[in-house]
Parts: sequence; C-alpha cells; structure tokens
Amino acid sequence: MIRTVHLELDVEIRRAVARDLPALATWSGHVADVFRPAIEADDRILLVALARGRFPIGHALVDLHGTISHVLVLAGFRDQGLGTALVEESERLIHEAGAGHSTLEVEKVNEAAIRLYKRLGYLTTGETSVRWDDLLPDGTVQPVDHPSWIMSKNL
Repeated sequence: MIRTVHLELDVEIRRAVARDLPALATWSGHVADVFRPAIEADDRILLVALARGRFPIGHALVDLHGTISHVLVLAGFRDQGLGTALVEESERLIHEAGAGHSTLEVEKVNEAAIRLYKRLGYLTTGETSVRWDDLLPDGTVQPVDHPSWIMSKNL
C-alpha cells in the first residue's frame, strides 16, 4: 500500500552560516571545497533555502561580481517556485553589489533548468565543458566532462 500525504511548507531563503553546513553535507558533496570557503568570503554568498526554517532543501552560490552557480533544489521540492526564488534573490544581491549582469552555466542535458533560466530572461551566450568527479554506479569516482551552456542576463 502507498499512502500519500499533502504537505505545505514555508521556506526561508537566507544567507548560509556555518551551522547550516552539517545539514547541507547530508546531501551535497560541495560543503568542504565550495560552500565553507564561500561563507567565509566577502565577495560570495551562499544562499540556503530552509524548509520550515530548519532543513536545507535548496541552495545557490552567488559571486557578487555577477556569477550564479550551484543552483539546486531537492527533487521532491521542484516545480513550486523555489528555483525561481533562489535565482531572483541571487540577482538582487548581484545588482545591489553594483554588477549590471549575471551569468551562469547550465549542463546542456538539464532541460528543466534551461527552461527556468530562459523564462527568467537568460540568453545563451556561449558554451563550455566543465569537468568534475562523478560517482559511478559501481561506487567509484571518475572525472567526467559536462558540456554546458553559458547564459547571461542584464539586470
């Protein structure tokens, strides 16, 4: 038997702090190498989306010079406006810092994210390939190329 329960969650988006990192580490592999340095930097902000103000269900990394990266919403919470809210808050912070445009990279196979960014006014301005370690089904880790679009928007 499968039981379905409808939940409504209040989600708070705010600047991440050190006490958020252990919970992020339960599902993100970027805490030590990307997120911890970001929360200690003056020119970057890690935004965290917290369900009921307590558990992270999404994040975005904002370089105040104009780059948005590491935008992610956990699968069960997608298609409810949280990705839009994270990108819009990222853009607000970039604009407040004095940058006139924002740029991001999105994997070419990530059609849902590409649709989101286009809907928010981003245009494809180039392409790149990013290499990072992927966990393979057999449990090993291997560097894999990820062809990506570069997208930009004037703020």
